[in-house]
Amino acid sequence: MHDLFWRMAEALGEVCVEQFNRITSSMAALCATIVLAIRPRSWTPPVRQVFARQVLFSAVDAIPAALRFAAAVGILLIVQATMWVDMVGVASEVIAPMLWRLIVREIAPLLACLVVIGRSGIAISTELGAMRAGGEVEVLDSQGIDPMTYLVMPRVLAVMLSVFCLAVVIAVTMTVTGYVVGSLMDAIRTSWSGFFLEISHNFDIEDLVFFASKTLIAGGFAGVICCLEGIGVKGAMTDVPRATSRAGIRALTAVFAVSATLSILFYDRFLIFKFG
Repeated sequence: MHDLFWRMAEALGEVCVEQFNRITSSMAALCATIVLAIRPRSWTPPVRQVFARQVLFSAVDAIPAALRFAAAVGILLIVQATMWVDMVGVASEVIAPMLWRLIVREIAPLLACLVVIGRSGIAISTELGAMRAGGEVEVLDSQGIDPMTYLVMPRVLAVMLSVFCLAVVIAVTMTVTGYVVGSLMDAIRTSWSGFFLEISHNFDIEDLVFFASKTLIAGGFAGVICCLEGIGVKGAMTDVPRATSRAGIRALTAVFAVSATLSILFYDRFLIFKFG
């Protein structure tokens, strides 16, 4: 029994150390990306080209998918909001600020991260994993080209920018869809201008800070994890699918962890327990 306890404690310690090393590696890579990005000499023509292609694929090409997801989630959200408003018995005027806070602070950043990871994050890890297995990363390094500057930095920045831009598109689409469906359901009885006037009255700088921090930080961690998993492939091309699968799962886990952590920090509350 005593030996079993120590074996369990040792296994738990190894898992904790492994997770800690992954978190610190991701944070270090994200910090290195930011440092490289603010150096003008890092932005050589090939790096700018990689960044532009990644933004095109991750943001511009993902707009139709983001619009579809946002419209579907917006309909579900307004239906649930209407049910809860009727159940609680409050005025329908609370729907606009409630939808705004819920969309901007929680749903839009998470949905944008899911779209980018599903479309681009897995593709990034697959591309870099294939380059690693094929020896292309070593060839770049032997030619004096820093893989961090050429392969990782532009892709991570593109993912961050794509998450932020898609989150804006998703938030607007969900708000418009919520108003249209709410009006058809007679849950929102105010005019278009009155509805958005209520939203503007409830808008403050904290919403913008919260929105930007969630999209950029979560997107940064997602991009870094996908890049590191791809470059970390060791062995033959058959190891690439496993690395891609790990990248998707770990990126999604990181996004939800960052979102929960930022929510606790901004709200000073964990579940029903308030701090301070």
